[in-house]
Amino acid sequence: MSVVAAVDEQHSSDVVQRGYELARAFDDELVVFHVEPETEDVDAAQTVAENAVELALDDPENVTAVGSIGDPAPRILNEAEERDAHYVVLGPHEQTPIGKALMGSVSQLVLLNAPCAVAFVSSE
Repeated sequence: MSVVAAVDEQHSSDVVQRGYELARAFDDELVVFHVEPETEDVDAAQTVAENAVELALDDPENVTAVGSIGDPAPRILNEAEERDAHYVVLGPHEQTPIGKALMGSVSQLVLLNAPCAVAFVSSE
């Protein structure tokens, strides 16, 4: 089983750290996962995931960085299902006040459709 920490290019350290805490508590693998739009390439997504691990964790054990391309919410949900995740960990995105009130479409879709528990890490 695993914990999937879905990261973007900002605010990823808190998400990775919280995901790592959960993964260690369950003796699971942490999968740091980043999705780029289909117009990008998977190597760019992989680099973002790897950088998130390097910035957040000093000496990670049992951590895998994974990049993907496509629509973020379905890709995150698929990754969680394929890896039989205990948790999906999400973080904030820069949004307008209305967007913050609605949590964001990716977060909302993942929260409502995840095959496991979802932890949302606040930026404050």
